[in-house]
Amino acid sequence: MTQKTFKLLILLFLVSTGMFAQMKTYQYKREIKDISEQWHSIELPESLYEKTKINLADIRIYGIIKNDTIEAPYALKAKRSIEKINDVTFEVLNESHTNDSYFYTFKVENASKINEIYLNFDKLNFDFNIKIEGGHNEKEWFTIADDYRILSIENKATSFKFTTAKIPTSTYSYYRITAKTSEDPEFKSAMIFENNTIPATYNTYSPIKEEVTNNQKTKETIIALELNHAVPLSHIKVAVLDGLNYLRPIQISYLTDSTKTTTGWHYQYRNLSSSILSSINKNEFDFISTRVKKLKITISNQDNQPLKIGAIELQGYQHELIGRFTEPGQYFLSYGNPEVSEPIYDINLMDNVVPATAKAVVLGKELGSEIIIAAPEVQALFENKKWLWAIMLLIIALLGYYTIKMIKKS
Repeated sequence: MTQKTFKLLILLFLVSTGMFAQMKTYQYKREIKDISEQWHSIELPESLYEKTKINLADIRIYGIIKNDTIEAPYALKAKRSIEKINDVTFEVLNESHTNDSYFYTFKVENASKINEIYLNFDKLNFDFNIKIEGGHNEKEWFTIADDYRILSIENKATSFKFTTAKIPTSTYSYYRITAKTSEDPEFKSAMIFENNTIPATYNTYSPIKEEVTNNQKTKETIIALELNHAVPLSHIKVAVLDGLNYLRPIQISYLTDSTKTTTGWHYQYRNLSSSILSSINKNEFDFISTRVKKLKITISNQDNQPLKIGAIELQGYQHELIGRFTEPGQYFLSYGNPEVSEPIYDINLMDNVVPATAKAVVLGKELGSEIIIAAPEVQALFENKKWLWAIMLLIIALLGYYTIKMIKKS
């Protein structure tokens, strides 16, 4: 056997196994059904996240085209909020006060649209209501918002400020803020905006376990939550059933590790968000998207009675995958390979290539890596796995025979 023939056998062996092994390097795959267009969107199932890399870099779309395997490019984006905030130019015209109120008048350039007013005071601790009025001159005023509560608390236990007033979109030339307080809040500055931020689109996840504990010793309410799968969370909303006023530190953390010791299990948590639970806002907390299965919410009650906690809403950004399918075939979404890096596709390097929307397709049930996917329209010889294994065994036997023969000659 010549050296050229020997190399040819090795090449034949690698080619015959490589085509079928490409998708087997991924632990899981799902068939993509109902492909009819060039572009399609795919909704990622909840159970997929915990089986992929943290950044989802090991997701691939493979297609079997006749007797070949191709890779289809895709764009994957999290539907985060898109910030659209326009600063509005204005000037402070007047500052005045009576015995029980302080007044601040602003003139807005070109009667621009506004829907947010941020007030900055030098006084660190205050709690009062404001009235917001608008007008086209400084003589006639129209009420936009009344009894809008703003406050600031700074001490060893709490650092909290709520001084941004969100109002209906208005186009007045003049605005007057009335601070209903007898103490000078020491006005420092203000900012006026038109906030047209597009909100994020979320998936909502329901916990399979929820346990609320009031620890009298530490004066804390601890809410332990567990999800069915580890999923990327980025937003939590806490419902409080009490109708009273409250302002309490809150910490949200997630389980990173657990160790069994002689005294029991030891759990290690990492902080997601530290903020204030308050009766004056919506108690919604945003943080960097993090893959979580078990989390803990700790509310510091200090010397107050524990609050009655209602529903906990857990949400994470929706992830939209839009793939391009240029040839007819059988396609699979493959994932679960920690060794691969993030793919680089042309469609993600150029603007206006990936469509904003695409027709949705359905994913089949999850298959493991042991499933060998048959290629459509393959020649009859390879439609039967027994023939494929017979040829592979023959090639291995020939390789072994000629290898031993060459060793003996040498």
